Amino acid sequence: MANKVLSIYVGMDAIRIAEMQKAGSNKAVVLTNAAEIATPNNSVNDGYLVDITAISEAIRTSVFGRGFTAKDVIFTITSKKIASKEVEIPYQKNRKKLQQILQANSGEYFPMSNSGDYSFAFSILEDYHTEEGHKCRVSAVAAPNDLVKCYYELAEELKYNVESIDYFGNSVIQLLSMQMTEGRTDLVLQIEKDTTFVNVMRGKTLILQRSVPYGKNAVINALMDVKKISEKDSKTLLSNETLLDQHVTADEYAATVQYLVNGIARVVEYHRTKNPSDLLQGIKVFGEGSAIAGIERIMERELGAPVEHFETLAGVAIKGQAALTAEEVLRYLPNIGAVIDPIGLSVDTSSSSSYTASSELVFKVLVGVLFACIAVMGGWVALTAYNHHEAVTKMTNLEQAIKDIEDIEQIKINYDNALAELAIIKAFESSTHNDNEMLLKFIEDLEVMLPTDAVVGTLSASDGDVSFDVTSGWHQTTKNEIADVIFTIGNLDYVSEFEVPGFQEKYRTLFVIGVDDEGNPEFLREETNKEDELGEYIEYKEGEEYPPEYLEYERMVFVQTTYNVSCHISNPVPEAPEENTDVEDAEGGEQ
Repeated sequence: MANKVLSIYVGMDAIRIAEMQKAGSNKAVVLTNAAEIATPNNSVNDGYLVDITAISEAIRTSVFGRGFTAKDVIFTITSKKIASKEVEIPYQKNRKKLQQILQANSGEYFPMSNSGDYSFAFSILEDYHTEEGHKCRVSAVAAPNDLVKCYYELAEELKYNVESIDYFGNSVIQLLSMQMTEGRTDLVLQIEKDTTFVNVMRGKTLILQRSVPYGKNAVINALMDVKKISEKDSKTLLSNETLLDQHVTADEYAATVQYLVNGIARVVEYHRTKNPSDLLQGIKVFGEGSAIAGIERIMERELGAPVEHFETLAGVAIKGQAALTAEEVLRYLPNIGAVIDPIGLSVDTSSSSSYTASSELVFKVLVGVLFACIAVMGGWVALTAYNHHEAVTKMTNLEQAIKDIEDIEQIKINYDNALAELAIIKAFESSTHNDNEMLLKFIEDLEVMLPTDAVVGTLSASDGDVSFDVTSGWHQTTKNEIADVIFTIGNLDYVSEFEVPGFQEKYRTLFVIGVDDEGNPEFLREETNKEDELGEYIEYKEGEEYPPEYLEYERMVFVQTTYNVSCHISNPVPEAPEENTDVEDAEGGEQ
């Protein structure tokens, strides 16, 4: 791609346009021009372009008179409708054959009713050798055709040629791989307004990618609830670390960022479980939410690795009219990454013009056929005698061939009997499967995903139908444990019919008598005769009498949540092979 290309990312809040050019044979790129505009109201819904006319007018206005000259375009899409999955398959050097393998097995990777309604693409993450042979790890993506098609319609409205369409996760990883250092494992966090993308990179190779449904807005809203302040004041405090330290306590700040930090921590814990030898050596953050005051300190404390911001982007040169600061360039990450190696989502965009061309071609063919028929009829009389002789000879040969293979009927009978016996065996084997075989894995996953202070009560399982109770620890503020469980456990690929039919909460109030050396509150306890044993907490209950000195203490309210969970865990059953009743004769025809 020696020529310039436009890289466009249409987000819910902003549209970012970058004019790019590949720099030589390596993956380095040159950013020559850029523009950012607000997305027209109600024009985008989860990646779908609802009002293509409004979006095209906004883009056309932003590039007009700004020195943009490219006519080829690459779009980057982000949507919850796009499914992605890492797949391990035997190594294939031929990318076309690899595409055919992934397409043929798409139903296994992405459960869907009609695969024809989806566009499939892939990118190779790494290839490696194991005891089982040469393998490769692939990131496979499935996007609805109607989602991809609306970007072709936008290009047509803008009079641009679609060079490629990329998936947001692939775009970011293509650029991140150029920033990483071989020989170390880092956690890379892209904290945006409503989502945080969590990437674990081993050198330049992605080994884990997940998204957490919390971002900058979740932290702003949480601080508003904790401090009972306006959105403007919350944003002011979170943008100034000095003001934050003066007006927000450590406990208040921890409550503010708990959902974001806990979501990231669960992904990190999952990585540590799956890859115990890959210890995180550093954390790199970028995105709108990376500027949240104090986020580095709590990330470093909770995740156990030093935190740093991306200052510059390796392999990216800024030239021409793209007068962007280093911080502004980071907002164009998906635009830049899409130019390096797009994943290549595509759909058939054939229009009515092709139908007209096809009609003209059919007419010409029919005229040709007419003249050919006239020529054949002219020679038919001369060929009749010759064809009769050939037919007699062929009939004689066929009669002899039938005599030669008379024993094939018995072979076919034996083959049908063997297939019937195999079907009986497969049916018996299938009946031995029980979905409870997945119970041990489900319990192991629960140990990883549930909060450490959560207690699982009675658990019952019958052929994959599982139900159990979960009781949280005591917390000063109500934690949305139910939402966390739905998001983490409900996303397991073997879990379905996930429900939380009910929950209840218990409250208690404790007397705060002081704080310890670490700033944590200490609570009033009952006296005990044993020096090495602490007494039970003394709870405050409305209407009861207490010594006057007790009532001078500050009181703190705690809540404990108990909720019910039900779901179904499924165990895949091998399918019986399809019966093939076609038997070909020696010359390749069907009998």
